[in-house]
Amino acid sequence: MPLPKHLPALGGMRFISALLVFTSHISTQPFFKNTEINSALQFPLNRLGPLTVSFFFMLSGFVLTWAGLPDRSKVNFWRRRTVRAYSLHLPVLLVTLLIVLALNEPNMGRSVWDGLLTNLLLIQAWFPDHHEYGSMNPVAWSLSCELFFYAMFPFLFAFLTKVRADRLWRWAAAVSAVAVCIPLVALLLPASAPLPWDPDMPQLRWWFIYMFPPVRLLEFVLGMLMAQIVIRGRWRGPRPLACVALFSAVFAVTFAVPNHYDPGALTVPVIALLLASVAVGDVRGVRSWLGTKTMVLLGELTFAFYLVHYLIIQYGHRFAGGKQGYYRQWDTPAAVGLTLLAFALALGLSALLHFFVEKPVMRTLGRPRRAPDAGSTPRSEPAPSGTP
Repeated sequence: MPLPKHLPALGGMRFISALLVFTSHISTQPFFKNTEINSALQFPLNRLGPLTVSFFFMLSGFVLTWAGLPDRSKVNFWRRRTVRAYSLHLPVLLVTLLIVLALNEPNMGRSVWDGLLTNLLLIQAWFPDHHEYGSMNPVAWSLSCELFFYAMFPFLFAFLTKVRADRLWRWAAAVSAVAVCIPLVALLLPASAPLPWDPDMPQLRWWFIYMFPPVRLLEFVLGMLMAQIVIRGRWRGPRPLACVALFSAVFAVTFAVPNHYDPGALTVPVIALLLASVAVGDVRGVRSWLGTKTMVLLGELTFAFYLVHYLIIQYGHRFAGGKQGYYRQWDTPAAVGLTLLAFALALGLSALLHFFVEKPVMRTLGRPRRAPDAGSTPRSEPAPSGTP
């Protein structure tokens, strides 16, 4: 069976994941005066939101592997992926800087210029300091990881395509096992000051588990392996609904695991199975609501949505009357209305950025400089995930 160029259901999954990130960040700045509603939102979303980052990193590895290397030129590949990342990162960073300077309020409590250089160069995730990786537009730290993934991808792709097909599952299991054990490795790190927002988590340990690009590369590689499994016809895993049920069960178990372990690591193998199972459905021509035109379009907006949503939540809260702590609260109808307004603004702005900034930049600067080699045409030029 020939493999399809596009996997539309993954676009739908991309948007659902971005929506979970949005609701997770809404819960961290509680709009509701009703403390029961705030608690009900924060209890699952504070844990579910970070898991979507694992999905995005796996998705990035999966779709890049699915597309392959179109012209075997590492330089061309790196140029295109860098252009895609910066096509939206630069304008959003500029707007963020203007807001920070206008308010004279640094995002993490030091100078208004903190993190500007590392954000500009997209290296902030390499620094174990929340004044760096949490500065300016805090969600942009994941782009720092993505650029590292792009740098490594041609070499990883060349290696993984040579792994024997009957050993791919073993490799996937091994990478999953290492990812699950990373929080245990982090326990060996020296003591450090706690995070400002979590007194029970040392900052150095959190950075190593959640921000450090070589650690997050494990999820990217796992996504690449799952793509190879599907491409080479080695998929023998469960169907999507079974994967969802399995994820729900593992997710429930994470609430019984101590926070200092970072329970989200337990879900990494299950997220990989879910990603591959949905892709296999597309390969087999299974119709899914995730693959409808609307969901695919929303998936295309996800990169822009991801970059702007936190700024809209944070500074929208600020301009609506919150102090620098951004904790003004409203009655339930008003809080619901403000949440929907923030979502609508984020979606509308992401559409403008996608169609009038990202796509024109990619058409102008992101085209291959020479025709692809014969026989190496990609199945599809990968659209950006929540991270690019």
